[in-house]
Amino acid sequence: MCQAIPRSVLEVTVERARVNVDGEEMWVDRRAVPELQVGDYVVVYAGAALEKMPEDEALEMIRFYEEFESMLAEGTERLFGLEATQPAGAGMSELRA
Repeated sequence: MCQAIPRSVLEVTVERARVNVDGEEMWVDRRAVPELQVGDYVVVYAGAALEKMPEDEALEMIRFYEEFESMLAEGTERLFGLEATQPAGAGMSELRA
């Protein structure tokens, strides 16, 4: 599922920007946002920078998504147990032993 989430800009070229996506770096098309600079926050969707976002709004939105993910994980754990919150394939080594 693609989400339009603000990302911090790490590097800018003529057509692309390198952004931080959950601790990993990713290149996105930045031609729709010509005024983009390193340190800015940009809304990224489907591999493209859509718009520049004020830092305070971007950080607030990032915090919201982090809290939301935490609540979802907690609810999933309560309903289905700890195993349901593990990434796919986690615990497979025990099955192979």
